[in-house]
Amino acid sequence: PPDSNIIQHAPPHLEFFNDIGGFVNNGTEYEIWPGQGRSTPAPWINVMANPGFGCFVSETGGGYTWAGNSRENKLTTWSNDPVVDGEAEALYIKDDVTKKIWSISPKPIRDSGEYVIEHGYGFSTFKHEANEILGEMTVFADMNESIKICRIKLKNIGEVKRKLSLTYYAKLVLV
Repeated sequence: PPDSNIIQHAPPHLEFFNDIGGFVNNGTEYEIWPGQGRSTPAPWINVMANPGFGCFVSETGGGYTWAGNSRENKLTTWSNDPVVDGEAEALYIKDDVTKKIWSISPKPIRDSGEYVIEHGYGFSTFKHEANEILGEMTVFADMNESIKICRIKLKNIGEVKRKLSLTYYAKLVLV
C-alpha cells in the first residue's frame, strides 16, 4: 500500500525548485506539486515507449496511447494543443456506498487536496489523498510488449470499511 506520509503540506527539498516542482534522485525524476489553484504553465508530459508501442501522460493525468507510429496509429485521441490538456484517458474512483467520485491525478476530478506527480525515466506516479483513501497510480509502458500499465495502490486510512470501484475511461480512435 502507499506510504501514509506521501502527502505533505509543503514540498520536500527539491533541486532547482520553481514554486511548482523540482528535481529529485540526482536529477533522474522531476516532482511536481501543483498546489491548490496552481498548475504548470503548459502541460508537462512524460513519454514512455518501446520500438512498437508508446504512451504519454501529463502532470494532470491526461494521456494518449499509440501503437507502431505515434502519428499514424493512435489508439486514443490526441489534440496536439499546446495549452489545453485533453482528457482522452482517465481513471475514476467511486465509493459504492456514498457514491462519491474522485481521481488520484488532478484530472479528471481535481479537489482541494494536495497532489504529488513524479515523472521519471519510463514512468509517472501520481499520489493523492481523498475521502480518507490514500491513492497512488503509476503509469508505464512495458519495455518489450505493446502494453500500457496503470498500477493502482489504495489504502483506507479511515475507520470505516470501504467498497470502491475503479473505472478507466479511454476515448478510442476508430479506424
